[in-house]
Amino acid sequence: MALANILSEMPDLLERTLEEHTPDAEGCCRECRDAAGVSATWPCVTRELAEQARSMNSPAAETGTVAGRRRARSLDATADGRHRS
Repeated sequence: MALANILSEMPDLLERTLEEHTPDAEGCCRECRDAAGVSATWPCVTRELAEQARSMNSPAAETGTVAGRRRARSLDATADGRHRS
């Protein structure tokens, strides 16, 4: 929450984060990779943080969608070896 507050006050960084942390064709984040090059599932934690920051700036923005997508995802989504960060 504190990071989202800070990011909400940096509109250029917030928009860049939202533009860069998007899903690829396999449903993984285009930007987030671990040391072995494995992609994070999308939405990644960084995207969730940016969406939270965006909702702080705009009360009309859609809220709760990231958590809903993450909950809706199957619990065995990590069976393919992708990490969930």
